[in-house]
Amino acid sequence: MMKTIYIPMRTRFLFLLCFLAGIASPFSGHTKEKPKPKIINIVNFIRLLEPRDPKITEDVLYQTVVKQVEMMKKYRLGGTFLLQYDALMDSRYQKLLKSLPKDAFEIGAWWEIPQPMVEKAGLKWRGRYPWDWHADIGFSTGYSPEEREKLADVYMADFKSIFGYYPKSVGSWFIDSHTLNYLYEKYHIIASSNCKDQVGTDGYTLWGGYWNQAYYPSKINSYMLKHKMKRTNYLFPFSECLEAIRSVNTTMV
Repeated sequence: MMKTIYIPMRTRFLFLLCFLAGIASPFSGHTKEKPKPKIINIVNFIRLLEPRDPKITEDVLYQTVVKQVEMMKKYRLGGTFLLQYDALMDSRYQKLLKSLPKDAFEIGAWWEIPQPMVEKAGLKWRGRYPWDWHADIGFSTGYSPEEREKLADVYMADFKSIFGYYPKSVGSWFIDSHTLNYLYEKYHIIASSNCKDQVGTDGYTLWGGYWNQAYYPSKINSYMLKHKMKRTNYLFPFSECLEAIRSVNTTMV
């Protein structure tokens, strides 16, 4: 279960959330201050395949995760792995991630939509490859609200059959508010992550996300911050998901 708020990090697209709290400025006039938590959580999202580069095979991607686990254990770094549906259904990832100690590692969901997930939900696959990164296919926004619920039910049912519980954390570049609310109300997720801004990248543009802080998203638009803290108006704390390789810097609370 995720107990910290973070920015996902992985090897193919590297992410990291660092929240450093309680650091007194040398100009603040405070010479002594009670230590406060300083939290770093490493998060790796996992895809089964990468159709954009033939050199990045399924085995390359799997061995990358194996090495990530080895390094995290070596340096006593806990963290979170977010599984795309195609990777979730791969026996190698299942065996590897089941072997991780639960007190140090969390397993969650990466919400990009691949072909096996769509077809198991009884929908027609419209992509060019088994995973297509364009927003109208690879994101939940490319499907009707009813279809989004079917996709969510497929993922959650298979995740629970494999790990014995529903994931508490769900991340992606963008997840629509209907899907988030459905996952929150039916499957009780407690945290999510998204990308704030990117222009003309991977076949789509994202703009106008809430920067710098975790926030409670609106049920109308998950990019919108809901200021009034009424249960009917918000979902759960949002964290940020940004690619470190794009040199985007942010601080999370």
